[in-house]
Amino acid sequence: MEIVSLSVDEETLEKIEEIQEEGNFNGRSELVRKAIERLHQETMENQKLEGELNAVIVARHPYQKEQEVAKISHEFDEVVTTQLHSKLSGGRCLKVFHTNGTASKVIEFYNELEGSKHTDSVNMLPQDQK
Repeated sequence: MEIVSLSVDEETLEKIEEIQEEGNFNGRSELVRKAIERLHQETMENQKLEGELNAVIVARHPYQKEQEVAKISHEFDEVVTTQLHSKLSGGRCLKVFHTNGTASKVIEFYNELEGSKHTDSVNMLPQDQK
């Protein structure tokens, strides 16, 4: 088995330790393997989406990163039909995007948000597909 070094900030380490304890994982490595497997399954499911896609994308991000998240969403004006912004506690914000367009473009938008260092979490909820 390969050994991979991983750098995480203190907040992420606390989350890892909390999940490890609550989930009864044997160690951090097992937790990371399971998390990667879930992300891989999600990615494979998204690749199956074709045609026109109507989806809701929900992103949580730090308040200070609002401009960066807005910049990403503006790059996808062709598929973002509506967006809602809410302030959360703890200096966080929630953005809800309604999207409609080609599945490939909607998924590209989702991937940009999810892969961004400016977001904490991103979820996509496909509504219908034509």
